[in-house]
Amino acid sequence: MDRSFHRGAICRGIPQCSCGIGSAGVRPRPATSPGRGQEDRVTSSTSRISWTRNGIGLVAVVAAALAGGTFAVAPAVAATPACASAWSAGTAYTGGATVSENGTNYTANWWTQGDDPATHSGATGSGQPWTSTGACSGTASGGGTGTGGGTGTGSGTGGSGGTASGLVFSPYKDVTVNLDWNTNVMNTAVTGTRIPVVGSSNSLVSTREPGLKAITLAFATGTCGSENWGGVAADAFASANIPKLDAAGVDYIVSTGGAAGSFKCSGTALQSFIARYATPHMIGVDFDIESGQSVADVQNLVNAAALAQSKYPGMRFSFTLATLAASDGSYGGLNSTGDAVVKAIKASSLTHYTVNLMTMDFGRATAANCVLSGSTCEMGQSAIQAVTNLEHTYGIAPSKIEVTPMLGVNDASDEVFTLADVDTLTAYAKANGLAGVHTWSLDRDTPCSSSTAMATCSSVPSAPALAWTDRFLADLR
Repeated sequence: MDRSFHRGAICRGIPQCSCGIGSAGVRPRPATSPGRGQEDRVTSSTSRISWTRNGIGLVAVVAAALAGGTFAVAPAVAATPACASAWSAGTAYTGGATVSENGTNYTANWWTQGDDPATHSGATGSGQPWTSTGACSGTASGGGTGTGGGTGTGSGTGGSGGTASGLVFSPYKDVTVNLDWNTNVMNTAVTGTRIPVVGSSNSLVSTREPGLKAITLAFATGTCGSENWGGVAADAFASANIPKLDAAGVDYIVSTGGAAGSFKCSGTALQSFIARYATPHMIGVDFDIESGQSVADVQNLVNAAALAQSKYPGMRFSFTLATLAASDGSYGGLNSTGDAVVKAIKASSLTHYTVNLMTMDFGRATAANCVLSGSTCEMGQSAIQAVTNLEHTYGIAPSKIEVTPMLGVNDASDEVFTLADVDTLTAYAKANGLAGVHTWSLDRDTPCSSSTAMATCSSVPSAPALAWTDRFLADLR
């Protein structure tokens, strides 16, 4: 079997299926298919004595008061706390950090940057990144108490991993596409010639995309501890690729699951899983939840991530979910699987999470599925609508939301994510402080004349190689 296409072979096992990330070829959909995510959519006293003192008359006053019962009893007045350091839009804050703005102190509920506490605060559990702790007094100094930028500390197996700073752009790389099966080293033919992604003088990052600072590795499947990468054992894949990414200074996210696979992990085993891939440039673990996981499996993943965040405080844990982008006022988006995932996250102690919306394959062009432009789905605006719907339905702040469009022609062939859509989406992502933007996938960012979705090209013949990657990098500077 040609491994570069094997991921497209399995859908979700439902009559009207919509394969998602990891499907690597033509993914059939009936003309009347409701689109990804539409199935069972969620539309979802101690008082103190007040003494009067006037020179040496204190004793006389006290005596008179005792005789006449005229003590004045006043309630205790709590002192107004001092203002914390002033909030700064350019500073990244971790959970528990305190800031002040306009005479009010706020505490960060999780990692956040650019979210103004005055407009992005709410009670704990509200989905807002900040919670007000009340009025404060004094003049706040500049700066802030959060942690900024950088790539974290720790290296090698068992290291503490890295830290993502600001909006992350990282195309998905299906590691099985153009993999060197003899050495297990990732390759790509996106430029027309098969070359390593990193790790050599002729690699993609060295010769063509030096500005590409992050990548998402897809997919580890199976059970953590014995996971594999398209049939390659975990240790073999890690040893062949992770040191190269680290040496090249390229951040990476380890993605699990996918449309044609699943990933299971529970308890502290996730920490051992992370340790296998951890270097200062590992910034996240992604759970692409589309098939093969029960509600219990999802709960185990969420709980395991909550446990792992204390050992890996700079790591982000993303949950990649199918979505619609209803523009009919229903705010429809996630299906029952996505709904269960988000509710499990919000009920847990996990704070370093993001929800990554697969803004692709919306299905039949109706307002119940997407934002319409004539008789087709407008893909850039639909991605934005999906974010709006998630915020509205679940109270998740933009700083906890990521989006992943499918570049070029989607599985529903009348859906095309264009270069103009890149401009639309990146402008919104920057203005609203989204956590990340990704693409499916790096290997598809090259032209071909096919009229349907392909694993190794965009099906847009007029777009040159790496057109989408170049446009995203330019727009996000």
